[in-house]
Order: sequence, then C-alpha cells, then structure tokens
Amino acid sequence: MNKIVKLSVVLLSVFLWCSQSVTAQKSIKEYVSKYNIEKIKKSIAMDVFTRPATQKSFKDGHGKNPYFSSKEQLPDTIALITFHINDLGFSESWEDYLYIYTKYYSVSKSGGNKIANEIQKETIAALKAEFKKRGVVLLTPDEYLNTPEKIAFYNDEFAPKVSRMGKFLSNFENRNTDISVCASGYRYLDMGASFDYKRSISLGWELTNKLGVDGVLSIGVEIQSKKKEAYTRLIKMALHGPNPNQRVDKKYFGQKTGTGYYDGQLYAGGTLVFKRSIKTIELGKEQIKSMDFEGFDIIFKSFVEKFYDVIDGAIEKVSK
Repeated sequence: MNKIVKLSVVLLSVFLWCSQSVTAQKSIKEYVSKYNIEKIKKSIAMDVFTRPATQKSFKDGHGKNPYFSSKEQLPDTIALITFHINDLGFSESWEDYLYIYTKYYSVSKSGGNKIANEIQKETIAALKAEFKKRGVVLLTPDEYLNTPEKIAFYNDEFAPKVSRMGKFLSNFENRNTDISVCASGYRYLDMGASFDYKRSISLGWELTNKLGVDGVLSIGVEIQSKKKEAYTRLIKMALHGPNPNQRVDKKYFGQKTGTGYYDGQLYAGGTLVFKRSIKTIELGKEQIKSMDFEGFDIIFKSFVEKFYDVIDGAIEKVSK
C-alpha cells in the first residue's frame, strides 16, 4: 500500500457515489447473475447530453452530440484509447493541540497497473466480440500504434483540451488524493472530462484522425481501497468520433458554450454506479492477494449494447 501523510483540510466530494458508504455485495458475478443484461442496461445512466440528437434543427451539425441519419455514418474501426482505474483510497485523521493530521491510503502505481491489466484481461475479448457483431473492429494500442508517428503523437504530442466547465467537473470527480493508473500500453485520459465538448473535439476529431480510425473508446473503473480489500464503485465509458454532418455556410452560435459546430463529438457516454460497492480485490500488507472480476465482461457488453440501442433508436426516429 502506498501511504501519503499530509497536513491538510479535507474537502469531501459532493458526488453521490463518493458520499455513499462502502457496503459490499458478494461479487460482480453475483451482481450480473441477479440483474440480467436488460436490467444492467437500464442502470447505465445516459442523460440528454451523452446521446445523439434527434431534433431536426441539429441537421446542421451543431452541438456536442451527433445527428445521425444513417448507420453508414457510424464508425467501422474504433481505437480503445484509455483503460484505467481510479482509486479513491481512504484516510485516517488525528489531531494534537496545534494540528490536524491526515494519512491517505491507496494502491500503488504498480498495484493499480496490475488491477487495470486484470480487468482488461477479463473483458477485452468480450468487448471485441460485441463490436464485431455490429461490423466494427475494436483495436488496442498494440494494434493501432503501428507507426513511429502514431506512437509519438499518442504518447507525447497529443494535448487534449477541456473547457472551464469540463475542468471544474473533472476536478469535482477526481480528488487530488486519488490515484489513477492505466493498463499497460495505454495513456491516461481523464474520464471526468470525457463528456466535455472541447474534450470531444480533441478525442473525436484530432486523435481519431491521427490514429487513422473512425472513432475512439474510453473506459474508466473507479475503485476504493481499504486496508485489507478494495471495492468497485462505478464504471464509465465514452465513445467519440468525427461530426457526421458537414459544416454548413451559416453562423453558428454558442461556439464557446458547447452549442456551436464542432469537428469532434461525443457519440455516446454512460456511467454505471453500483448502489452497493462490490468487493473485488483482497489486499495484503505489501501486495495484492487476489482479484475477482468475473462478470465484468457482461457489464462491458451491456454498455456497448446500450450505446448502440440509443444510437440506432436515434437514427430510426430521425429517418421517419
């Protein structure tokens, strides 16, 4: 365990899932057995700002979400660009007559990498298969980083942007005491900003074009470690791509507020918050004793199904 000692005043996050107590179900396997895919899909939150637009006024391509009118506009090749865990950790506090002391605990970077690798190992085959059902090829970094130029851009040159509101929400979601670690080969791209309109331009247009793909997928898993175990709290996924509609010869309003025309857009984004955090990791004093992510593949499959249900539904609605 990585221990960090600081003198500080602790600001508690106001996010609902951060304020819940850590009360565990037995396993992810039990969760997916209890809730079938349709029920899991209903539990994946997708608000109006994380799904395709269906109003005719969006034919001009404005807004951070796409206006799809045909399945031919959907991506054929998608790059999985980030796959990481975020550990909220926990803290202990004590005080003397002068100061309040707070000690923070979280998994180490090597421990986080081991956890992220295990989740990817458990889910990547199912993810690829689920996209393949729709005629889509999902690529991992070892597959799409196939030139020195792509490797350099992805690892070093790419500087994703974020709006002031996106940065605010990202800071809200990710405390400065958290630790975020990727599976091997991936670059960390903050999921807290993944629904932001400026981030959508960077991911859906700039990165997509540089990697030579049609879209990009981001995945983040939030855990919370205690002294002897760690719990899975939420899963977040986002799909970005180029604006499927050409810019028209007109003045677009709200370019700095998320309602203008943007070359990259958020195709679909969802968050699954477990009502009761689920124990998935046993921790020893200096190492991870065991991990159990069986069933994560079903949850990831549910995300992809819901994304395409929503996208297909939007296309059907606007084509009537």
